[in-house]
Amino acid sequence: MDRKPEATRTALEERTARLLAGTAQFKAPDSIESRVLAGIERRVRVPWWQRRVPEWPLLAQLIFAFTGIATAAALLLARPTTPAPLSAVIAQPAAVLQRPAADLHTTLSALASLHRLADNLVGAMPGVWYGGLALGAAAYLALFFLVAFGYRLLVTPVASR
Repeated sequence: MDRKPEATRTALEERTARLLAGTAQFKAPDSIESRVLAGIERRVRVPWWQRRVPEWPLLAQLIFAFTGIATAAALLLARPTTPAPLSAVIAQPAAVLQRPAADLHTTLSALASLHRLADNLVGAMPGVWYGGLALGAAAYLALFFLVAFGYRLLVTPVASR
């Protein structure tokens, strides 16, 4: 910190200097600066795929989300059934494959019905309701972020205790 002549110090600098003068004079270890800089450098060198998902590139986040949704859909569509014996699969492969295709057709029909229902509801909804829905969504989003902020503010990580 540059030493300024006493006449040019601002009120904040004087207050800070008085406050720091009253603190205990502990000396940090000589190696602390090098350890801190090494830790920062180590964190910078971590590849993006080993970081938290929000720190990934946007394209990687989108692919990750799509893959997760596709996996969840595949797991929902592939209901656990008794596996057919291998001899039945070899003898009549078309019969074995017809069951998942029928399930997929049923699922897609149900989704199409839900789409038509949503389309009818949106078409019958007065225009003012869109603003109300947007306001409600914004309120829930604000509530979510306020709760998350409060949690982070009140709960300290275990590592920093």
